[in-house]
Amino acid sequence: MDLSDTILGLVSLIVGMIGFFLGRLSDAVRSIEKQVADIPKEYVLKVEYRDDIDEIKSTLKDIFKILREHEKSSSRD
Repeated sequence: MDLSDTILGLVSLIVGMIGFFLGRLSDAVRSIEKQVADIPKEYVLKVEYRDDIDEIKSTLKDIFKILREHEKSSSRD
């Protein structure tokens, strides 16, 4: 085995290791892309949350208004 065979073997080993590393990196990037794409499906968007909170506040205001009116009418009796 001469020097050129040794160098060729080392270069092949290094290229193989780099290829393995790039393959793993590519898999990790695909996994992250899939997770990012699924975020809107799993989490409530800020706009939707704000709309829901506004609806809850409106409902609570209506409830308290009814309670106050009921309290006023019962205190008159």
